[in-house]
Amino acid sequence: MSYLIEINFYNSFNFLFELVTKKYDEIKLRDKYLKRSLFWLLIASRGGDTRAKILRVLIDNPMNKNELSKRLSLNYRTITHHLKVLQENKIVNEDDRYGGLVYIEDGIVEDIKKFLEYYGGEN
Repeated sequence: MSYLIEINFYNSFNFLFELVTKKYDEIKLRDKYLKRSLFWLLIASRGGDTRAKILRVLIDNPMNKNELSKRLSLNYRTITHHLKVLQENKIVNEDDRYGGLVYIEDGIVEDIKKFLEYYGGEN
């Protein structure tokens, strides 16, 4: 019986994933690789909603990890983890100095805004 529940869960997740991916073809960004990265980082992987929240905040204001933690009411280590993922994918960058500001890479802010708006996120 539990096997059937797992199958039904998988099928409903798969259906939801198909709905989300249909929208993927409709959105037009300048760089197809950025589009693919954003889809994976914000939609198709665990923690995507947290990364989207971080990007929404950073669009308006660069800030340090501690400020992000307070602003989003999230643990500092959680923020650090998600920023590391975003840095590895060249979405954000951080000043080298202690307490340095985290900011979105130059040239992709407008594409990130468009992507977040398209997927129904509040800005």
